[in-house]
Amino acid sequence: MIKISLVELNALDTASFAKVLFGVYEHSPWVITEAERCRPFGTLKELQASCEAAIDRASPEAQVLLIKAHPDLAVKLDQLPHLTEFSQSEQSKAGFAMLAPAEIDELRAELIRYRVRFGHPFILCVSEYSAVDVLPILKTRMQSEPNTEKCNCLSQITRIGWHRLCSIIENPHETSPL
Repeated sequence: MIKISLVELNALDTASFAKVLFGVYEHSPWVITEAERCRPFGTLKELQASCEAAIDRASPEAQVLLIKAHPDLAVKLDQLPHLTEFSQSEQSKAGFAMLAPAEIDELRAELIRYRVRFGHPFILCVSEYSAVDVLPILKTRMQSEPNTEKCNCLSQITRIGWHRLCSIIENPHETSPL
């Protein structure tokens, strides 16, 4: 994966900027396109805030499409090659392959129930949790109202985006001269 400084990122033309950050928001390049308009960014947190603002300003329909663009957790191992590089890495690191077959079956059954109830995949930033944490969180969030759960998913998407940005930007806590 490419590592780039914030100074270099700020200096890129629009197409190159989008190319470097492609996939940060799963199959939803519009988030980066919207955020890019606020350049230059003095810090990575400013870039992240711009992405979050783009998501917040989006129509409810665009927000749901952003949620639906994410893969289900604990996808079958044969489906991993079809995920973005980010998702492949995150799901592998979370340890889903280490769960017992019965745990995977229960998790997948709950994920299906969730999708039926809410109409979109369950989103959780697995960079901040392990595979064993997912089922209890999923069961708790199944009790949420649909709008609350949509907000939960969008919040998790911004956490996922933060981790992905940190994986791309060299020295993510550095301040860039504007």
